[in-house]
Amino acid sequence: MRFFKGCLPFVCCLFLLSGCVTMPNLFGISRQENNEIRERFKEMVAQQHKCHCCLDGAVHVSLKNLLYSGAVSGYVQAMSPSYVKFVGVNPLGQPLAIFTTNGEQFRYVSTMEKTVYSGDVDSDTFAKYTPEGFIPTFSYYWLIGRLQPGPVLLTQVSRDAESGYWVELLYDDERKALVLFDPETLQIRRHIVLTGEGKRILNILYDQYGAGECEVPRHITVTSLTLDSTMEIRLDDLLEDAALSLQDFDYSPPASFKEVLVE
Repeated sequence: MRFFKGCLPFVCCLFLLSGCVTMPNLFGISRQENNEIRERFKEMVAQQHKCHCCLDGAVHVSLKNLLYSGAVSGYVQAMSPSYVKFVGVNPLGQPLAIFTTNGEQFRYVSTMEKTVYSGDVDSDTFAKYTPEGFIPTFSYYWLIGRLQPGPVLLTQVSRDAESGYWVELLYDDERKALVLFDPETLQIRRHIVLTGEGKRILNILYDQYGAGECEVPRHITVTSLTLDSTMEIRLDDLLEDAALSLQDFDYSPPASFKEVLVE
């Protein structure tokens, strides 16, 4: 179906991209410096629990790969831990596509086709268009530049060649991560996800954070080695203290729209 060749990879890759990624140069640090950075990192993780639950604002997404190049503007709402709603609009502000997920199921509405596609995020179709390393159940945290909740072991701290510190993490599912951490602002600037064997599978750059505590990045560039594409996400006009509920992520299309179950 035309949907799977165009819109689904664009929407499913809303938070993930792919291309070439170079590993950073890591430099050793003193024991005292190591202890200080570990404490600052723990402070950042503790602060994360106090951050706001929701995000609501305008978004511009551009995607480019060997077969497709395009951009779409619209609106995005997200809520901890995994709720996301994206509405792509035309120049007149009319909705072209609506994508919602709760981290377990997703629904995509194509207004041009008058068709609704829905299914599980662990389905073969969804997995085909989402790079390895992305965990839908924590999509909110990927978007705001934070760590996913749950057990994680801090295994090593190194200095970056230019600025910041690389913090190496080991998750309970044996995935590894290298996080470029700014101890002054308590912000994550880059997040590299690796397999347990050390294979690089996902890279995310975070930039243009707002001022104040628990601010989110306005410019996100995601890269994955499982797909040959590049995507940039630019957030704008974010509402302060956005308050969302489960009802904000529900969408009932017109009864005349065709329903298609994706497997």
